[in-house]
Amino acid sequence: MIKTKRIKIMPKELFTILVIRYLKRRWWLLAWIWALALIILMNENNNSFDSFFFGFAIFYPLILIWHFWRYVNTKDNKILLLERHYEINGNNINVVIDEETYSPIKLSHFIKVELIKNVYLLYISKEQFVYIPIDSFETEADKKWFIEEIINKITTAQ
Repeated sequence: MIKTKRIKIMPKELFTILVIRYLKRRWWLLAWIWALALIILMNENNNSFDSFFFGFAIFYPLILIWHFWRYVNTKDNKILLLERHYEINGNNINVVIDEETYSPIKLSHFIKVELIKNVYLLYISKEQFVYIPIDSFETEADKKWFIEEIINKITTAQ
């Protein structure tokens, strides 16, 4: 079993991770919206729908950014920003926030792993993940064991 250092994700870092996750999954949607907006802009016969769509193409990314900012900064999600550490063995990842807040997660419940900005995101559902920074391990041996035993198990189970 290994134990990580105590970690605390800052709101700015969580915000960045959420935006990058969105862009990795939906970059094509933004590209299509902007491409259509450029086509509309080049069209000489613009009508009210064309103006609306062009405005939508400009404001949609701003609305997304505002949405992620609100999600990160709401009081309802304060547990995401609390300091924690992880106790990891071959079968479980235990999230320990304090003595009374302890959450074991079976390794078989993880469905996917993603690496964003030197942080492993271990998904337990399509949207929910456990974040474990690469630099949170006490030793290089712990980090190597985590990658070989935990990350490889999750990725081969996909």
